[in-house]
Amino acid sequence: MNTHAYDHARDQAQRLARRHERDLHWAKERRRQHERETAAAVALLATSRAALARRTVVVSLILLIGIAAALAVALAAGLPAFWPEIAESVATVAAAGVLIGAFVSLQRIRARRSAARDLLHSREARLSHTQFHIHESVHSYIDSHGEVVGTRLARSA
Repeated sequence: MNTHAYDHARDQAQRLARRHERDLHWAKERRRQHERETAAAVALLATSRAALARRTVVVSLILLIGIAAALAVALAAGLPAFWPEIAESVATVAAAGVLIGAFVSLQRIRARRSAARDLLHSREARLSHTQFHIHESVHSYIDSHGEVVGTRLARSA
């Protein structure tokens, strides 16, 4: 036979304390996430523009050289009647695709650097906001833990 009565107030206080504890962990993890994002932004801005664009430029040049070489081989092969015009058209479309891809890639790099600058400009506001959540969560957790302790049933001997 169970001699202990179910204490609804204590159960509710424990649920509330667990919720406040989860909120506190969430706020701390959000703070760590902000710090990681800030470190990544600083690293991105510390890297020179030339270093960021180097891969795009090198790959684009290699592709353009490959397209030009393929066109030269096609034209030197002595293709019949209208094939040289088709080869030139295909090479032009491929080269345009490479140039558009390079432009898009360079614009993405520019956008990432701009976003990193914006993130660093808003750093203090973001950190103070998460610090506010941590502060509120700590006090809520402490208060709810006190409520849990205060709702314990008196154990009689």
